[in-house]
Amino acid sequence: MKPCGLPALLGAMFVLLAACAPLTVYYKQGASVSAMERTLNECKITALRKVPPRILTRYIPPTTAPYTHCDANGHCYTFQRIITPGRYERYDANESLRFKTERLCMAGAGFEKVSIRECDSAQVAAARPLSATQTFPPLTEASCAIRLKSGRWKIVTPGAE
Repeated sequence: MKPCGLPALLGAMFVLLAACAPLTVYYKQGASVSAMERTLNECKITALRKVPPRILTRYIPPTTAPYTHCDANGHCYTFQRIITPGRYERYDANESLRFKTERLCMAGAGFEKVSIRECDSAQVAAARPLSATQTFPPLTEASCAIRLKSGRWKIVTPGAE
């Protein structure tokens, strides 16, 4: 049996944390989710046209650490051990500006980015039937979100229904 490596463990932790992360979505009370998705798509296209990708490449040198080896005669030698090899990395220098442009476009359409906490098990049980949110409800401090297996979500505001 092969033991789980660090990459597998980190991947599993990431999946678990993503499941507990709050829902971050563009929100406008009374707007339909499909209208938000349509506006978001238009804003992404607009931002991409205004701020196209600018792919740059940078070299990241290797990191090394010294270690000393002594032979049977007592002669010691110091060597450099490579910890991480040198590599080239490509990145989009305009990514953050494009994201800001997208966010300004959504704000111009009346949508603001909000984070809604995940519902606890009691709120999930009380929110039956579980169907995806079609229209954004009013939000309060008690509002929470349920992630559905379909990848969609349901926003629950206790006492508002």
